[in-house]
Amino acid sequence: MSIFEYDKEEEEKKLRKAEYEAGEKSGIQKGVLNTARHLLELNLLSLENISRATGLSIDELKKLQQ
Repeated sequence: MSIFEYDKEEEEKKLRKAEYEAGEKSGIQKGVLNTARHLLELNLLSLENISRATGLSIDELKKLQQ
C-alpha cells in the first residue's frame, strides 16, 4: 500500500475490529478457564472428560489444580 492509498477511516475500522476480536477471544478463554476450575473443584469428572469438554490439555488442567 502506498501512502497515496492510505484511508484513515478504513485503518481505524480494521484496528477496532482486531481489538474487539482480541478482547472477545480473551473473554472466551477466561470463561473456559473458569469453567475448568469449577469442574475440577467439583471433582465429578475425570481430567480426560474435563479436557474434552473445555478443549484444554491435561497439562493445562493439572496446572489449574495447583
